[in-house]
Amino acid sequence: MSDKFAYYDRDADIAWLPTGESSDVVSEEVEWGLIDHDSATDEVVAVEVWSASKRLPPEVLATLPAPAGAHGAAA
Repeated sequence: MSDKFAYYDRDADIAWLPTGESSDVVSEEVEWGLIDHDSATDEVVAVEVWSASKRLPPEVLATLPAPAGAHGAAA
């Protein structure tokens, strides 16, 4: 189980959705955001959705908390 939690940063309009864990991540930029892969296994460990309010259902975004920490950064 991941100790990281999904969040939605309303100011930046970015949703971050972890799917696993890794200590060494490689990010792949795609049209809609980023896909984070474990560098050793290539397993997807998170996705970051840009312009989330245009790409994800409002019902989903409403369930996500704001990011923890200062300046919108996850803790």
